[in-house]
Amino acid sequence: MIKNEIDNLLTNYIKWLKDKTIVKQIREDWVEITTPYLDRHNDCLQIYAKKTDNGYLLTDDGYIISDLDNSGCMLPESV
Repeated sequence: MIKNEIDNLLTNYIKWLKDKTIVKQIREDWVEITTPYLDRHNDCLQIYAKKTDNGYLLTDDGYIISDLDNSGCMLPESV
């Protein structure tokens, strides 16, 4: 019984995510993806996607890390 409930929750979650996600062509080679997930300002998170020879390039143009840094959350530098 619990497996059916979990399967139903997953199905509903995927439907909700698909219904609430907006995909918009913003340039010939870039797509803007607006998700229903919120940042600390209650704004929807956006990422941008571009097809490359090796797959897809996904970026938020540094928004999340910059916002964390501006709020005083110092992240360690990558090696």
